[in-house]
Amino acid sequence: MPSSLQVTNVLDFIPASEHAAIRAGHSTYDCTGGIQAAIAAAGKVFVPAGVYPVKQLNLKSDFELYGEGDASELKAYDRTLASEFMLVTHIRDGGSRRVADNMRNIHLHDLKLNGRVAEFGYEQYFYLLAVNATSDLTVERVMFYGFRGDGMYVGSGTLASTERHNQRIAVRDCVFDGAVKDNRNGLSIIDCDQLTVENCVFRNIGNAKLSRSVGGIDFEPDHNWSVYRHVTIAHCRFVGIDSVNTAGITFFNGHQAGDNIHDWVVSDCQFTNCYWGIDTSTKAKTVADRPDNLSVLNCHFLNSIRVDVAVKGLSGTQISGCTFQRSPPGSGPGGDAIRLGAIASRTSRNAINTVITGNTFTGIRPQMGVIGVLGADGLVCAGNVFTDIHATCINFAEDKSPDNAREIDRIVISGNVANHGARTASRPAAMSFLSTSDEMRISKGHLVLEHSFEYANDVENSVTKVANGATIQFRGATQSRS
Repeated sequence: MPSSLQVTNVLDFIPASEHAAIRAGHSTYDCTGGIQAAIAAAGKVFVPAGVYPVKQLNLKSDFELYGEGDASELKAYDRTLASEFMLVTHIRDGGSRRVADNMRNIHLHDLKLNGRVAEFGYEQYFYLLAVNATSDLTVERVMFYGFRGDGMYVGSGTLASTERHNQRIAVRDCVFDGAVKDNRNGLSIIDCDQLTVENCVFRNIGNAKLSRSVGGIDFEPDHNWSVYRHVTIAHCRFVGIDSVNTAGITFFNGHQAGDNIHDWVVSDCQFTNCYWGIDTSTKAKTVADRPDNLSVLNCHFLNSIRVDVAVKGLSGTQISGCTFQRSPPGSGPGGDAIRLGAIASRTSRNAINTVITGNTFTGIRPQMGVIGVLGADGLVCAGNVFTDIHATCINFAEDKSPDNAREIDRIVISGNVANHGARTASRPAAMSFLSTSDEMRISKGHLVLEHSFEYANDVENSVTKVANGATIQFRGATQSRS
């Protein structure tokens, strides 16, 4: 944004008789008209410290709106549809499907947006910031607080089947606080080409009355023309997102049709006390299909209630340099650190070409295995360390799926270490490196992997190589083992 733009103060458009109450934080005056007039009058608008009750405020291109941090609060005026969107670019069928027509060059920073969910309750389609048909938007140091639906919605308009596209959205140093866990998502992405989310905190988000697609960041394209690609999520924290079926991040590839959905990186993030760390909802894919290319790098997962990273049917996933931990060791109801493959609507989803390298797994008490393999066509699991596991490190499903399309092969397991770590009174009684399961229960199955290899793994003497009398044969070019 050009620094030469003249700054307009919103208080200049609000009656002076209201200034003291606004500064004190107890004004009931509707500030919408005044702030909207300030937006219309200038390219750079300043919101001084205070609490401003507002309904919908419409943004514009080449515009900057900023305050004095959390002290500058825009608060939902009421619970009616007039307050459905607090800040918005385009609504209904505004804009066009041509990105050249997008609203663009908007900078929002150092503000607090308060949806008052504790007072007004959950409402799915109420957003604090609604972004549609917008390019080059930067949101920095904004507190999204108490949102009734989503904190920030990056979508395709607000009418069904409206095709709109967003480009180059950056969200940095923001806090998404759901306050009372009666909301939907902190950040919901329907359509965005080049999204960056950095140094943000997502906490207290959830809704026990809802199923999936609830949590910190949710990627949920609605149509085959929806786009979300070239996504970077870095140095973020996801805390206390623990309502049933909520997730720190959810990726959905069900509308992938060509080049529209791919390439997502999650790096250096912390997931603490989440129901799911990273969840996915995927369609069945083959090796020939367009890879999704999810990379999860150098992240820390602590005390997830269920699965830390659910790869399910994604293609081209890499999980490297991460730490997966339960504290105290063995705590929690039992959930895998990484789950590959899934069955949805009786249709198998096989994880395609997954790489799991250089990770540390400590104290996990899994449902299947620390790495639970329901279906995988191509897997490299190498150089990982498994310590004090309260069951098995790598578990393969050997039961049949309803469509008989579940597949486990082209597996390489090499250079991993499995040990009990420090000798303590709480040392796991039974730890195994490999095992099989039937309907996610440990079994004494006999599994044959025709094009797979297992070699050079350092399994401590006190750790059972293959659990429960099962046999697992790797019939690759090297010596088979069982």
